Formats: sequence, C-alpha cells, structure tokens
Amino acid sequence: MTIEFSCSHCNKVLKTSDDKAGRRAKCPQCGEPILVPAPEPSPSAQTDDGFDEFDRLDSETPVPEDQSFLAEGPVREEDSFLAGNQTDCPMCGESSPAGSKRCQHCGEMLQKGEWVPRKIKVGEVFSRTWEVYKANLGSIIGIHILAYVLYVVAAVVVMLILMAIGFAGALVLGLGQGDQSLIVVFGVIFYFVAILIIYSIVFYLMLGVMKYLLKMVRGEHPEMGEIFSGGPFLGRMILCSIVFGLAYMAGLVAFIIPGLIIVFMFWPYAFLLIDRDLPGIDAFTESRKVTAGNKFSMFLIYLIMAGVSIVPYLLLLAMMSSAEQAGGPAQTMVFLMFFGFMAFIYLMVIPFYSVLGTVSYAEMTYQ
Repeated sequence: MTIEFSCSHCNKVLKTSDDKAGRRAKCPQCGEPILVPAPEPSPSAQTDDGFDEFDRLDSETPVPEDQSFLAEGPVREEDSFLAGNQTDCPMCGESSPAGSKRCQHCGEMLQKGEWVPRKIKVGEVFSRTWEVYKANLGSIIGIHILAYVLYVVAAVVVMLILMAIGFAGALVLGLGQGDQSLIVVFGVIFYFVAILIIYSIVFYLMLGVMKYLLKMVRGEHPEMGEIFSGGPFLGRMILCSIVFGLAYMAGLVAFIIPGLIIVFMFWPYAFLLIDRDLPGIDAFTESRKVTAGNKFSMFLIYLIMAGVSIVPYLLLLAMMSSAEQAGGPAQTMVFLMFFGFMAFIYLMVIPFYSVLGTVSYAEMTYQ
C-alpha cells in the first residue's frame, strides 16, 4: 500500500510505501523535514512500485538532487527511510550509502581492494590548520591552558602524597637511623612511581586534548569536558608510547635516519587509539597504512615547523643581547623576555602544532 499526503511546508502532494509511516525525510520540492503520517485505508490506494523514495505526482520537471531528500540537510540520514540502504564500515563502524566503494568517514574500502590513505598536500594541510586555528583560537588555547593547569595541580598533589608516604614509611621503619642503602632503594622506587604517575597524567590529558581537537577539526562542537575522556585509552597509550619510544631510540642509534622513518611511519598511533578504539598492536599496523605515501609530506611539514620554531629563539637571543648592550636592568629584562617567550611557545606555538598534527591525520583518513 502507499501513503498519500501533502508536505506541511509547501503543500506538495507526495506518496511513499506504508512501511515508511512515522519516519522522517526531506520534501523533494522544498527540502524541509517532514514526518510521514500513518496510512489511512482508501479504496483508491495503489501498490507501491518498490522504490524507497518519494514519487512526484505531477508532470513538472523533477526536483534537482541537491534540493531533494538525497542531499545533506538538517534531517539526519539515519533518521530517514534511506537508512535501510546503508553499509556499515568494518573499520570505524559508521554507515555509508549502500554501494559505496569507500567509507565516507574513514576511507576504508567497502568493496574489493584495500584501504588507501589520502595523499596529503603540504599546502592544503597548513591552509586547513590555519583556518581551524584562526576560527577556534580561544577554544584551542583554552583547552591547552586547562591541560597545563590540571597537569601542574595533579603533579604537585602526587608529589606531596608520595613525599608524605615516604616520610611516614621512613619513620615507621626507622630508616633515618638505619642502613643508608635502604634509603637509596626506597628513594629510587618512589622516584619511578612518581614518574609513572606523572606521565600517566600527561598521557591522560594529552588524549583528552587530542580527542577534543579531532572533533573540532571534523566540524563538531566539543565541550571542554572532553579533556577527561582519555581514560579508556590510557593503558594502551602508555604501552604504545613505550614501544614507540624504544623503537625511535633504536632507530636514532642506527644512524638517525631509521629513527625518523619510524616517527613518520607510526606517529598517528595515538589518534587511531581514540578515533577507532583499536588494540595497541593494531594501532601500529594501521599507522603504517595511514602514513603510506605520506611520509615525505610529513617530513616536509616537520622541516617547516622546525624552521618556524627557530625564529622565536633567535628573536629571544637578539633581544637579550640588545638589553645587555644597552646597559639597562639586564636581569629584569631577561626575565620578562624569557617569560614572554615561554608564554608565546605554550599558548600559541604548541597549540598550533597540536592542530597541525590533528589536521594531518584527518586529511590522511578522509575526515
């Protein structure tokens, strides 16, 4: 059976099959969201022709596709009757129209063939990074300031707690008057515990910032609370970072170049953890796929940013030299210059680097 009804916005008469009752779609004429009503028994009702779309009931020129329910609009595709003709991506789990050769979200091949990353262009990456950075400057700086503050507070609290525990343990065990070797052993243990906890805090906040920026780059509107969303990935992040660091150091020992190759091959592993929730080993495997054909472009991006990073240092040295030659209050000037320099690095440069890395990953993965 078919349902015949009029668009509540433009009064266009439409029809569709009765199994679409209660579903939302877009009017093919005015493009406004409409609700398909429940069927009303009618002797004149005709059998639907089997197409999952609205049919025009007059002889006017068909509405262009960009004005019909096939176009993107305020009605989500998953809420329309087209949702039945979807293909779920085995990589990211998102849905794409049936028959799509490639996932519209992550680029995964849905039919025959292997996933192929997008070949990024250095100029386009910097251009998109600048647009995102400029349009969301306050939010980007804000999320980094929040991360810095949380890190400092958490690190101080951790150190105070560990010092209190160590002091109490020393009193209970009488280590102050005992074997000095035991004091050294306990000191080393507490040092490594402190490092482990502090680095866990760093990774936790880093994952939250990365997830926040990734959503922002996608055009979403993340909240600051996203900074606390790194918990589910923290264990894998720590293990992957240890493996990545060891591989990088081994590569540096082997004449430096292998170390750089490792960096440019596997650096997206953290993004893959938070974006696709992959196991640690799979994050490295997928990193190789994502960076295939893009390692040289990432090397150029790295060189450009390394060159840009040198400029503030050169300016700082030049200003310090000028202050000393002027014979003014050198110590005060040096302190103010150094403070301003560090503020510029942490509030402007590092956030830009973070957005640049996020955009690079998004460009490679069709996001």
